[in-house]
Amino acid sequence: MSGLFSKVRAVFRARPLVANATTYTAMICAAEFTQQTILKRYEPDRRYDFTIIGRYFVIGSCIYGPTLFHFYRILDRALPAKTVAVSLTKAVVDQAVLSSSLLAVFYTAMSVMEGEDDVFAEMKAKWWPTYKLSCLFWVPVQCCNFLFMPPPARVVTVGVCSFVWVNILCLCKRGMAIKSTTEKSEEKSPESATLMTV
Repeated sequence: MSGLFSKVRAVFRARPLVANATTYTAMICAAEFTQQTILKRYEPDRRYDFTIIGRYFVIGSCIYGPTLFHFYRILDRALPAKTVAVSLTKAVVDQAVLSSSLLAVFYTAMSVMEGEDDVFAEMKAKWWPTYKLSCLFWVPVQCCNFLFMPPPARVVTVGVCSFVWVNILCLCKRGMAIKSTTEKSEEKSPESATLMTV
């Protein structure tokens, strides 16, 4: 086991961009696979849709993975100190700059790959409620990550937390975790966002 860990660590040191992008892509695809597995419990005849998993592969390997890698390197260089104030600042910057942009890219890119006529419709309907949810999840996670974890361990931390978050994002993508504003107005519901279980 120690030998395997040493090899993995060596890969991250030798090819940090590839290793980080691969880790994130594996997590995002695994999260989608998990969602489909859960759905199969309620729909036994449902087949795995590897086309959808392929779309998450493209998102993770071509967009999210490389962007996260370079952004966090820049952030660590700009704010190298490990204090509570600096960690909170990093988390806020991460949410305000990176997360807000990547969520818009996520919904738009998925709509493009799905061949939707209006590739911005889903993003307009789901961006704001998803972003609010991401702030509740990622700000505390990233504060702890920046404050307590050394840089070499952050990839593992973000990877594990990304698996949880991407499961939430997959639910949002399917409209199971967040009801759009249009749906809620039709239902005359007073709630601004509704979390639902599968």
